[in-house]
Amino acid sequence: MKKILSILLLMIVAVVSVMCFTACGKMTLEKYCKDNPKVQESVDKAMSDSNVVVDIKGNDITYTFDLSKAEGYTEEIAKSDEVKTALETALSSAGPTFGNISKTLEESTKIEGISTIVNYNWGDELLVTKTFTSADAEAAEGSGE
Repeated sequence: MKKILSILLLMIVAVVSVMCFTACGKMTLEKYCKDNPKVQESVDKAMSDSNVVVDIKGNDITYTFDLSKAEGYTEEIAKSDEVKTALETALSSAGPTFGNISKTLEESTKIEGISTIVNYNWGDELLVTKTFTSADAEAAEGSGE
């Protein structure tokens, strides 16, 4: 009986070890970009002439729009409830666009669970944020948009 328990315990340890190594080696969008520098170069090039900062961490690609660098905004205007509400409304209707970024990245990299995060900031202060997934693109396709 002790021998069977020992064998079972060793099998469980082996299975858990394999699962841990598999999870630790899981490909993320961040690792994919590091392993494929041309992807990161194209992102950097596309954003070089804009006030948008693109950051990739784990499976999140974050677009940060800094309104303090955008023409026509003052701190008072950018932080007003009216502007925040307008930005939230715009983000809600942009679900198909930003969701499609997640979907396209998932399809091209074969990595599941990529999120596109859009932030509107004033300097380092977050004003409005919204997260999109491939489901947002699929919801738009299903509704005929």
